Amino acid sequence: MPSLKVKLYFSPLGYLLHLLTKIRGFFGGRCIVYGYRCKKTGKYLPRTRIGSTTILMEPQNLEIEDNVWINHYSWIDASGGLFIGEGCQIGFGCGIITHSSHISQRLMGMAYMETEIDKRPGYIHKKTSIGKYTFVGSGSYILPGISIGKGCVIGVNAVVTKDVPDFAVVAGVPAKIIGDTRKQDEQFLSDDNIMKTYYNTQM
Repeated sequence: MPSLKVKLYFSPLGYLLHLLTKIRGFFGGRCIVYGYRCKKTGKYLPRTRIGSTTILMEPQNLEIEDNVWINHYSWIDASGGLFIGEGCQIGFGCGIITHSSHISQRLMGMAYMETEIDKRPGYIHKKTSIGKYTFVGSGSYILPGISIGKGCVIGVNAVVTKDVPDFAVVAGVPAKIIGDTRKQDEQFLSDDNIMKTYYNTQM
């Protein structure tokens, strides 16, 4: 049975509770804020939970689906465009990056700040995408322009420098494929009730 807290969030009082926890987080009380209104699509996502200490950079460029969990102290950079699919879980202290300026800053020195972004040599600004029901382990970093498929697992403290195909388990620096989540899931799929809710029906 769902807890009283969960029942309240899905009741008519849910949005009010969302606003109250958001205010609490703003004034320094660390909490998980239930519900998020996507600035890019305008949709309210009641099942999405985001830690109050997480930084959302340029959220107007973030397209996020519902039932997403983002833990505390993560840095979510959407400046270059970012998609986070339904059911993703992002662990404690992760970095998802869509821009990189260190090459440009070295090349331009003091002139960097006075130059428009699209005229800065070496400046990277690329859309990053994370597919449905992918798990990103704590301390992991995903670099600009990376596309991660659905149903993946990114190991703790991994650095993802290349695209990741659907269902891949990756780990390490740089991240490399070490497994397949379908093999982890298949032991549970004889249960008809699980098959009714399982995200990947194309087995």
